Amino acid sequence: MNTQRIEATATREGKWWEIDLPGLGTRTAARKLADVQEMAEECAALWLDVESDTLDVHVRVDLPEDVRHEWEQARTKAERARTEESEAAALSRAVVHRLRADGYTYAEAAQLLGLSMQRVHQLGKKTAA
Repeated sequence: MNTQRIEATATREGKWWEIDLPGLGTRTAARKLADVQEMAEECAALWLDVESDTLDVHVRVDLPEDVRHEWEQARTKAERARTEESEAAALSRAVVHRLRADGYTYAEAAQLLGLSMQRVHQLGKKTAA
């Protein structure tokens, strides 16, 4: 069975979600975000006078622009932090490997680096990057 694809956009307006179906030139609303998809499908089916299973309604939910911008900043910073953490871990392993290669014991390396001997041992077991 072929299905017709319908695009919709949901935007929060006060306590309601307004659902715009621009390809059909109509709108509907839902009280909860959880109901947006169902309402969009029902609206499109009623508007086109077809069964809803013949439609593929894709709803894009819009965030307010300032919220979207802050979310993107948060995601960028989180990714940067993961990268920094990975680089720091690689450097830590390299330092321990270098100290061990230069003849330092785990206890000496731990004392010099301000780490527990167990942590230095863990770093020394991992492959240096």
